[in-house]
Amino acid sequence: MKKFLIILLSLTIAAFVTLSFARFTMDEELEIYDKTLRLHIPANSDSEIDQNVKLKVRDEILKLLEKPLSYCESRDEAAEVVQNMTKDIEFTANKVLSDNDLDYKATANLTTEYYPEKSYGDITLPAGTYRSLKIELGKADGQNWWCMLFPQVCVGTAKPSETLAEVGFTANQIRILTDHEDYEYVVKFKLLEVLDSLF
Repeated sequence: MKKFLIILLSLTIAAFVTLSFARFTMDEELEIYDKTLRLHIPANSDSEIDQNVKLKVRDEILKLLEKPLSYCESRDEAAEVVQNMTKDIEFTANKVLSDNDLDYKATANLTTEYYPEKSYGDITLPAGTYRSLKIELGKADGQNWWCMLFPQVCVGTAKPSETLAEVGFTANQIRILTDHEDYEYVVKFKLLEVLDSLF
């Protein structure tokens, strides 16, 4: 009976520690949404020309925003810069469309959108709702292009982890973003670690 009570108490403690750890990790993940500004460009259609011009628009927009956003220290600062540059963003995108002899237009809006899990090189952002610059090309019925405007991991040569650390991402948040495979299993294995330490 005594042995049973010890095991039961050990399992209760292990479950509490695991749940506390999981809650901490979830809180860290939720903060990622508030620290990130995404870029979303749906193409007019899936035709070759529309998909190619989508990438040209992307390149020009990243070039336009690279320097202004480099001075930002938070997502909110970056969003304000983008909001103030909306007309410039639309003008730049429409110039690319015009230069490629396309008769449809681009519209740019700062919005909030749900994103699926998405990887950009060494970074994987969890699915969730993010603040976003959305640039719709024409009917916006084609495949999307996604990236991060803030932190600026789509441009520059710095390591993503360094870029994230510079703008206030915690070590655990950086791990969530860059070691996503380990993150998926960390809570499951935490329970095993606690039980192993007890026995």
